[in-house]
Amino acid sequence: MRDRKESDLPDRLVRLVQGTGRALVQAARRAGQVPALPESQVAVLRRLSHAGGRTPAQLADDLHLARPTISNVVRDLTEGGLVSRQPSPVDGRSVLLVPTARAEGMLDAFRQGRAEVMARAVAELPAEDRERITAALPSLALLLDRIRAQA
Repeated sequence: MRDRKESDLPDRLVRLVQGTGRALVQAARRAGQVPALPESQVAVLRRLSHAGGRTPAQLADDLHLARPTISNVVRDLTEGGLVSRQPSPVDGRSVLLVPTARAEGMLDAFRQGRAEVMARAVAELPAEDRERITAALPSLALLLDRIRAQA
């Protein structure tokens, strides 16, 4: 029988990762380094930026969201000047969603703000804790690969 600590590991990891992500964004926003966009909009912009543009259907599939949800988020992003609609080079009936230069700038600010908050927090840790975290990074990367393989 697995001991309690080992059986709690998945739940503890989920809470820690989710909490770290939320706290990181909140701290960066408080410092004024991250644009105040809803997380759903940030997720769409990140995906579009990474993929170089997607159709609405592809975006819904990528993010595992319903198409009406994607339509609402994209509508808001388009109205905000953060996403442009371009004819698909593959299928003239489809539209390709592409982040604007303004959106790319916001994503850069978002990345930089999070990185600065994380760098300050890591620098405040005792050296032995920084070493433990560094030693755990390969295992965490492997864990991420395993999770992605299940997605």
